[in-house]
Amino acid sequence: MSDIRDRIRADVAARRPVDARERQAIADFLRLYDGLSEPFSETADRVHVTGSAIVVTTDRRRVLLHKHKRLGLWLQPGGHIDAGELPWEGSLREAREETGLPASLVLGADPLPTLVHVDVHPGPRKHTHLDLRYLVEAPHVDPAPPEGESQEVEWFHWYQAMPLTESGLEGALRALQPGTPRLRTVRSDDAVECAHVYLRSRAFGLPEVPFAFPPSDVKRWMADEVVGRTDMWVAEVDGVLAGLMVLGHERDGSWIEHLYLDPAWVGRGLGDRFIDIAKQRGPEGLQLWTFQSNDRARRFYERHGFVAETFTDGAGNAERTPDVRYRWTPTTP
Repeated sequence: MSDIRDRIRADVAARRPVDARERQAIADFLRLYDGLSEPFSETADRVHVTGSAIVVTTDRRRVLLHKHKRLGLWLQPGGHIDAGELPWEGSLREAREETGLPASLVLGADPLPTLVHVDVHPGPRKHTHLDLRYLVEAPHVDPAPPEGESQEVEWFHWYQAMPLTESGLEGALRALQPGTPRLRTVRSDDAVECAHVYLRSRAFGLPEVPFAFPPSDVKRWMADEVVGRTDMWVAEVDGVLAGLMVLGHERDGSWIEHLYLDPAWVGRGLGDRFIDIAKQRGPEGLQLWTFQSNDRARRFYERHGFVAETFTDGAGNAERTPDVRYRWTPTTP
């Protein structure tokens, strides 16, 4: 059991978080987990590990949610770990018990089940759940929850499930959604989701930079001043937006005004595709501003040939945070 305990800790520590919430959850999990003598016991401490299942069809085209009887939210199956169980065994049992489906764990290369998400949240009776989430698949047949379980169990398209569930699960669904993003020009009905991606990206990528405006102002700005009024492109995966880019074309040349990816899509090549479009739209050169502390973005732009030209103390931006202006100049053949 000590080997399993160490393995679970290593799996959590190795997670690449899919958003700001999971990043905080991983830190909280490791801090709390290390202080537990019996981490998998529901009764040993008010803080304990639980197991959840993100259930998908075998072709990955649907994801299953059930409406939690107590919370009234559409969530993944999951719950406490029984005595003698391992977390992934508990997640599979809960999936089968709550859905009535012949579910099975998706194994990794070990071949142990692959941890796909971590969340820390309050449970009943002032408990704190350190929730480990594993990928489970089942045939695309009607769920058959037994008596006593929630009878509201349904398969959803990914684009339906994400806005329906709570924020702790949304990031996992965004990361697990299959498909290749399609880049297209923005539509008027994209404004709400563009604002959502912008806020998720800022929270994850720039935690050290304060928000200059509340989310309500960001949503209003996106709908009234950006979408439909700029040269704007989005990345869409089967009805879900994964990123956005706004270009400006001024007398002094073309600018990348905004480039934001949903955290679940960072490092998957999507940013490169946006840059290709920007260079096509601004073939004579591009400029942009980014924050000096945004090391990931600076490495990304420099890899694409952008050169830092001007550093400021941030007095000219709304966040009052030091920034840097980059320029890309096309090479002469």
